[in-house]
Amino acid sequence: MTIQSFDLYTANGYAGDLVDSGPRVIQTGVLTSASVGFGKALSRDTSVDRGCAVGGGTTVYAISQREYNHEAGTRPSTGDDTYYYETESVSMIRQGYLYIKLEGSTAISAGDSVHVDTVTGVFSKDSVAGNVVAATNVTAEEAGIVGDVIKVRLDIA
Repeated sequence: MTIQSFDLYTANGYAGDLVDSGPRVIQTGVLTSASVGFGKALSRDTSVDRGCAVGGGTTVYAISQREYNHEAGTRPSTGDDTYYYETESVSMIRQGYLYIKLEGSTAISAGDSVHVDTVTGVFSKDSVAGNVVAATNVTAEEAGIVGDVIKVRLDIA
């Protein structure tokens, strides 16, 4: 008898996925900079009504949220190859729990503040230097190593 293995779309979550149905603050913004993937830090851009741009600072304005109406770049989807493009509307979470992909080269512990690249918007626990700053309003809710998708909490600052 043939054994079938169904292993597509079985990850616990991808960057930008909502963690649960708990309380959160979500809004739509207009991307004013280059394309951005899901689960990336966004800064506020006041030059446009509801404007947001890729990157964050010590205070992250929002995190881009995954939308399933965006076409995946590969089949099966890896969860990393879909983007919002400049001038598109972006679903973003301003407060609540969301999954992010931990980049860089350093593991993170639950309760640690997450570091963010002010240019690319990627999250890590790499040393604070150059474009990498400690985000005061993004906290890791679970431990993880580089490449893991982990739960974080974002608070409006």
